[in-house]
Amino acid sequence: MEFVLISLLNGVTYGLLLFMLSSGLTLIFSMMGVLNFAHASFYMLGAYFAYQISTLVGFVPALVVAPLLVGVVGMLVERYGLRKAHKFGHVAELLFTFGLSFLVEEAVHLIWGKAAVDYRIPEALDGTLFTLFSTDFPIYKGFMMLISRWATMCRASSCWCSAAAWRWRRWPGSSAATPSSPNPAWRQRSVPSSSWW
Repeated sequence: MEFVLISLLNGVTYGLLLFMLSSGLTLIFSMMGVLNFAHASFYMLGAYFAYQISTLVGFVPALVVAPLLVGVVGMLVERYGLRKAHKFGHVAELLFTFGLSFLVEEAVHLIWGKAAVDYRIPEALDGTLFTLFSTDFPIYKGFMMLISRWATMCRASSCWCSAAAWRWRRWPGSSAATPSSPNPAWRQRSVPSSSWW
């Protein structure tokens, strides 16, 4: 019974991490229409950024700064790469992101090497969250579950808001859906972009 419960908890932990990874890919595909083959490479880049920053200033600043750095890299790729590839169709997008994944992987090999880096569990998360029968469940796995659940809820709420905004734009009588408006939303979307970028 103990083995089954601990295996179940470990499975839920890694399942949440994989769901977070796959839901990001789905979100990008549904919002931008781009099947991003380099999606996992950005996650890898974030992990190496977090490792490098944590060796310099600690775990908590790395937890905040690394996702922001990856977001900046993603915005630059979208602005200067994907927008240009988008006008040539889905095949060009697939080739671009597929090639980008190789470039990111080789850049990681050049900077951090091919061997696994010594990324230890931070002291704040190095301990026992609870004991089930005679097996300890570590704090860092509970933290991973919490972060994965939080990110999943944020993605779900952003999808809901995006769907609501999309419906409002196409609702009869709304200012964004009328042909008389100077910049109707239904005439845009020629390229995947953020409106502010």
